[in-house]
Amino acid sequence: MSRSQQTLGRDDPWSLSEQVAFECALARDERESWRALRERDQSLELPGELWSPRENRRGIARAWLRERLRRDPVVKLAADSVMQSLGVAGQLLAALGGLMGVAAATAALAYTGQAPINVSAFFFVFVLLQALLAVALLLAFLMPAGLKELLVAGPIFRVSRFVLRLLLEKTQALAGRFLAGQNRHDAAEIAGLARSRLALHGRQLKWLSFRKIQGAALCFNLGALAALLVSVFFSDRAFGWQTTLELRAEQAQRVTELVASPWSWRLGEGVGYPTVEQIEGSRIVLKDGIQSLETDDLTIWWKFLALGMLCYGILPRAVFWGLGGLQFKKAVRDYDFRNAAAERLFERLRPRRARFEAERVAQGADLGPVGEAAHDTSSSRSAVCLFSRELEAIVDVAALRRALAERWSMSLESVQMRPLSDGSIDLDGESLSEERQYALVFESWMPPIKEIERRIKEMRAAVDARSLIKVVLLGIPQGDKGEVSLAPAGQYADVWDSFIRRLGDPYLILDNPS
Repeated sequence: MSRSQQTLGRDDPWSLSEQVAFECALARDERESWRALRERDQSLELPGELWSPRENRRGIARAWLRERLRRDPVVKLAADSVMQSLGVAGQLLAALGGLMGVAAATAALAYTGQAPINVSAFFFVFVLLQALLAVALLLAFLMPAGLKELLVAGPIFRVSRFVLRLLLEKTQALAGRFLAGQNRHDAAEIAGLARSRLALHGRQLKWLSFRKIQGAALCFNLGALAALLVSVFFSDRAFGWQTTLELRAEQAQRVTELVASPWSWRLGEGVGYPTVEQIEGSRIVLKDGIQSLETDDLTIWWKFLALGMLCYGILPRAVFWGLGGLQFKKAVRDYDFRNAAAERLFERLRPRRARFEAERVAQGADLGPVGEAAHDTSSSRSAVCLFSRELEAIVDVAALRRALAERWSMSLESVQMRPLSDGSIDLDGESLSEERQYALVFESWMPPIKEIERRIKEMRAAVDARSLIKVVLLGIPQGDKGEVSLAPAGQYADVWDSFIRRLGDPYLILDNPS
């Protein structure tokens, strides 16, 4: 690894603290104008090696983030606050789990001296139930991905998504009833932002929640075991078992021997689990009372219970807690830098000729070879650009194609212009790839009505959920010849920008904000 690579940390995995700070920095930029952000970010001196031979997006984001944290203490303060909040939430959840474990075990170990503590109920809650949950989680981990998605993740994810979406929609509708004007638009944008973040970070949120829950469950079992050991060491407790079923001592012993399999090689019969005689001697018969039971038979059970809690409650939870941490780190490491917010950042940072000063393109004029100075001929990137038949009648499609190729630094052949067939989007047979981008062209002066929202959602359904979709706005034609413009007026761009934010799609971007 070169010294510069070490300095930038470009090969280090993307961490949670960086992820949080990155999101805080992007959120702080949300309300800034594109021009101001572009001027600020272009002034940053990022190493040129990050852009070639291929964009190192993680390295670029890390270098940009370091500069932002150095120059803007508000971003660092916000990121530190979020990280501390996550830590406190985890600690509170763990403390709650531990207290619940202590409380539940203490209640189950209540002993008045009139009758032994019923091992059966304690065993069911703190050993058998924990073992069943561990087996269910283990099966879920070992399932093939497709079957897991079908049986476990799919239904849970769909139900969770339905509940969250319903909650957000109801909240948004409620806000719409009581809010008016700009406040209503702001509430709709916040709801859209929440949907977008949930969609983008759903996997990270899932594994973070899983890890926190397993941590709380681990503390629950530790608390229960501590309560058991404290009650045994500092008080005189008698343990027995009872049932109304016709269960013989030999049958009960076979069950305890099976349960004790993990530790029976070390702590055998009579030590780690009871013998047939001890089981028979600790059977509670209410009409006979406690006087006829042997003390040794009544005390053997606590070791069996403690070892059962250790093997079936604590150890599996510790393992799943660790697996949750590994999966969470992987989810953070796999953060997709192709989402709309990140793409907007890279558009600002990308070192190339000024884009917006040369937006206007003469309609039908001979502009010469497209992107002579800038387009990347070695790249396999391509774009599919869709537009309505009505637009085709008023705009020179050839000039628009040239303008888009110039804008996206692509060769002219890489940009495909397709009118919508019968007003609907048809991408059947289209080969999806990371190198292909999709765009929809609209007139900026036309309000974004429901029909446009339907068309965008139709295109989202036609492509992959993580394919970037760009909305390209046409500016008002300029000059006597009706020159095509990709620079929409500010008031129109703001309306469309707000509309796109409200949709809550993390891979939908307004390509040419003012």
